[in-house]
Amino acid sequence: MSSNATSRPSRTILANINSDTMAENPTDRYLRAMALPTPRMLWEAEPGDCVVMLAPCPPHFREYVAHTVGLDVAQVDIVAPAGTATVHALDVAGALGATGRLADRPMLEPFALDRPVLEFARRTGVQLYPYSAHPDDSVLETVRRVNTKSGIRETVAGLGLPVADGGFAATRAELAGKLAAFLSDRPAVIVKTDRSSTGFGNLVIEAGARESRARRVQEALGDGPDPACGWTYEEYLPLTASPSMEMLCEDAGVTEYYSCDQRTVDNAWTGMVAPAAEGPWHGELRKAALLIGEWLHARGYRGIFDVDCGTYDGGYVVTEANVRVTGGTFLEKLARRLRPGDAPVHWRADSRPGGPGPDFAEALRRIEAAGLADPSAAARTVLTADTRETDGKWRYLVVGRDAASVAAAERETEALLGLGPGSGPG
Repeated sequence: MSSNATSRPSRTILANINSDTMAENPTDRYLRAMALPTPRMLWEAEPGDCVVMLAPCPPHFREYVAHTVGLDVAQVDIVAPAGTATVHALDVAGALGATGRLADRPMLEPFALDRPVLEFARRTGVQLYPYSAHPDDSVLETVRRVNTKSGIRETVAGLGLPVADGGFAATRAELAGKLAAFLSDRPAVIVKTDRSSTGFGNLVIEAGARESRARRVQEALGDGPDPACGWTYEEYLPLTASPSMEMLCEDAGVTEYYSCDQRTVDNAWTGMVAPAAEGPWHGELRKAALLIGEWLHARGYRGIFDVDCGTYDGGYVVTEANVRVTGGTFLEKLARRLRPGDAPVHWRADSRPGGPGPDFAEALRRIEAAGLADPSAAARTVLTADTRETDGKWRYLVVGRDAASVAAAERETEALLGLGPGSGPG
């Protein structure tokens, strides 16, 4: 995961975040929400790289990245559409006549392994990072399976790790019947579209009164076509924390990349605090992530993955695995770039809607005036993407020398951006 341009060949950073590895039958709203912040991939670039995005990357944002990390953006080949794209990143490159520019780089670093990426690598001969040779179809099938909720539950249970009580249903009718029975002795259930990400397709249903349970389940599920992937449902546990362990699978083995406590709103991911607080189950979570990593490694997977968990009084459960790059991967890499030598690097990040307040330029001015853009400060704030005018959100990273400095700088950043206190771990 090095950002040192002299230690690796030039590469194409491919933001194929809208991939069928991640979500089945996604809505247009989901596709646009995922595409909007992809200009942030510019933070990972080095001179000679090509970056393929799904949304425009305006000059002011390029200049901001260049100034913040000392990057000569003129030496980065940026492939970005004129408007937000809801298609695969390779289709964006093709529509812009840029496919040859991708193939000119000897290395391709995708967000996720999927069929279009694998076929492109095979056809052009580019190296698919971090594989030493192109993976075979069985690796892709493994990735697709464990990126479903039922697939990771089956894998985790087979490894002897804990999962929440629950099951799988292929159709809405089957799901309604199973949920009515499941809620007879449980206070609530969380239902997840089996192939989904970032909270897309999640629904919580409370048990309530017995006589109205079946009706309320039907009302909550609504009408519509059944997704081919089906649904997974689990007991909705009173979680005390939602830690995640991110790991790296390389030829030599599996190593820990970083850990974090996740922030969620309505069961959808918004940000995180890193490193994770070392609660009573921290050691067990690391062992679980390593065990899953060894299982993936034996099946030929190479690259980043994370294992998301939930802790509660008396134990923990594995909730899912994202066998791909994650939003947190990008943040950890940027944090390391901003704080070279820190081990671990301390940071907080979030994606939060803002009310009336400054525009992007004024926000940067306020951050600089407050001393939060100073690389030598105890903590500094970076606005990781400019989506304020499109989705109303501020996306920020606060990174510093210790947890207390980062927490204090985040509170100041919230005030500068006109945000209320966050809802995540404090």
